[in-house]
Amino acid sequence: MRAVPAHAGGIRGYLLTGGRVVTPAGVLSPGWIRVAGTAIDAVGPGEPGEQRSSGLPVTRLSGHWVLPGFIDMHVHGGGGTSFTQGTAEDARHTADFHRRHGSTTIVASLVTAPLTDLDARAAMLAGLAREGVIAGLHLEGPFLSAARCGAQDPRHMIAPDVAAFERLHAAAAGQLRVITVAPELPGATALIKAAAQAGVIAAVGHTDATADITSAAVDAGASHATHLFNGMRPLHHREPGPVGALLDRDEVSCEVIADGVHVHNTAIRLVARACGPGRLVLVTDAMAAAGMPEGRYRLGSMQVDVARGVARLAAEAEPGSTATMAGVVRRAVAAGLPVTDVAAAASTTPARLLGLVERTGALRAGLHADLVVCDEEFGLRAVMRQGEWVGESP
Repeated sequence: MRAVPAHAGGIRGYLLTGGRVVTPAGVLSPGWIRVAGTAIDAVGPGEPGEQRSSGLPVTRLSGHWVLPGFIDMHVHGGGGTSFTQGTAEDARHTADFHRRHGSTTIVASLVTAPLTDLDARAAMLAGLAREGVIAGLHLEGPFLSAARCGAQDPRHMIAPDVAAFERLHAAAAGQLRVITVAPELPGATALIKAAAQAGVIAAVGHTDATADITSAAVDAGASHATHLFNGMRPLHHREPGPVGALLDRDEVSCEVIADGVHVHNTAIRLVARACGPGRLVLVTDAMAAAGMPEGRYRLGSMQVDVARGVARLAAEAEPGSTATMAGVVRRAVAAGLPVTDVAAAASTTPARLLGLVERTGALRAGLHADLVVCDEEFGLRAVMRQGEWVGESP
């Protein structure tokens, strides 16, 4: 596969041909994509023909898959830096690391911390969102259950409070996209309603709630599950807990960390069958250690040890992952999910949830030219974001 320079011959455009192009309508095998400027100009089956080529430089992708660029709704860090601490340049580095691994759209996730710290982080990240570095913020805390805190610091968890939510929402300056709440806590229902009214996705997570309490939270406006199974009361046939209640509601989208560590492949398949491609969302929940050697790293205020690609606290909790979206997609395909469903879960569905369907999330004319090229085994080979190749082919 030959990468074409961004401005070959003075023309900022490309013709990608011969690959298996994954579109919302199915796989074009072979198919072609014409890129003009930052956008997809046309997509079609077979070979494009001379008229559609228009003298553009051609890249042949025979034997390769072309999928829409990945959208990671839940990511804390990667490449040795994170969104949860450090400078704006550290956050840029994190975003760049994940872009090079296929995530053309990123929502920066924060973890539980004192409100003053979250205010400052939200304000800084909101600036990066306005620049287009990230697509907004996810507050994973501080309104979580200490009983299911996972790798989050229980010292800074507080009861859900609408005034505190409004303070954080204001600090994020219109860039807050998702907030995770434990619905069994006092004040959770009011906060969920306030978030939904403000246009923020209220997600259920880090919770010890029963199925009935969780279902009531959905009635109040909760519409998303933060990393289903992880940080939750487990599923039981007599008390389905949050997992059962969330899977049972058609209006709820469900995140899964398909990294081979957090969720068994059988569970991935079961969730995919229960949710369908329109509700399943693949995420990394990655921390700073993603893409880095073994060693000790931080997730918020917590120290995390990474060995053989698995991150753990001393108490054996699993504190986020070391995955990239490219790895998550490859694992989901290996688990047996159809490629079209994986593309939906990694791109199209999160685009819809985030209100980005008119910009990205599918290989369709008029959308941003956000795409990834994978080999036959779904190893990442190249990434394009808004019509520009991102770095070298991995």
